Amino acid sequence: MGKLRLAAPLVAAILLAGALMGSGAGAAAPRTAPAPAQAVFDRQPRLLATALRALQPAADRPNLYFVGFAGYGSEGVFKREVLAVRDLFDQRFGTRGRSVALINHPSTVARTPLATEANLQTVLGHVGRVMDRDRDTLFLFLTSHGDKGLLAVELPGFKLAPLTPAGLRSLLDRSRIRNRVVVISACHSGSFIPALSGPTSLVIAAAHADRASFGCDDKRRWTYFGDAYFNRALRAETSFTAAFTVAQDLVSRWEKAGKLIPSLPQMAGGEALPDVDWAGEATAAPPARRP
Repeated sequence: MGKLRLAAPLVAAILLAGALMGSGAGAAAPRTAPAPAQAVFDRQPRLLATALRALQPAADRPNLYFVGFAGYGSEGVFKREVLAVRDLFDQRFGTRGRSVALINHPSTVARTPLATEANLQTVLGHVGRVMDRDRDTLFLFLTSHGDKGLLAVELPGFKLAPLTPAGLRSLLDRSRIRNRVVVISACHSGSFIPALSGPTSLVIAAAHADRASFGCDDKRRWTYFGDAYFNRALRAETSFTAAFTVAQDLVSRWEKAGKLIPSLPQMAGGEALPDVDWAGEATAAPPARRP
């Protein structure tokens, strides 16, 4: 996203890696992987089992499930963003005991499952089995670099396949999760909207299909859109759609001040989602954190 938009050679390398790894990119390491990488891949079933075992749906009311996916492991901003959003949702939107983070970053490989297509498939499949699909809702947040029709999935020393709109749609459909809110913070993330949006699938993207988004500097705590939508708007708003309007205005003002080409955040779908105030039983929103 932003000034660090994926260069063509990197996109080609990621796509080649995806072809080599196939649809099971997160399930097993390639035969040529170095021993440390193999050890990390071997650890995935245990880490996933621990994370999924902790999911505890409440039987007396609708549940919101949060899944965070930090795809680009060479910069810490995506890791920090997913962890901060998970904390916000646990505190403000009642997802404690129903939230999972998948992260690509060297600092978390020993304790947190990797953000890979295969691990995401496992998590979504499990959530789809334990949730009440008629009344519960999934909130899926993905943050990474991106290009048109592609979300980067990368970690130094590993060969991982990127996510595509069709691939992500397939994962969601196979999970049989009906009610979905999907937020994608990446350059060109609007290119995912046609494949993912629908009456019970609200999709929010940080940028138009033909635009970059900003704020992916390694030292930042938030990307521009993540800061505007999660760190600012959703600490005051309880509606995911109303928060988008607030974030859209904030991002526009920040980009104008920085003389940047507008990213044009997008939103579509979700007209038939259950009308639930997920923050209704929560305490006061935690304070906003610095960018």
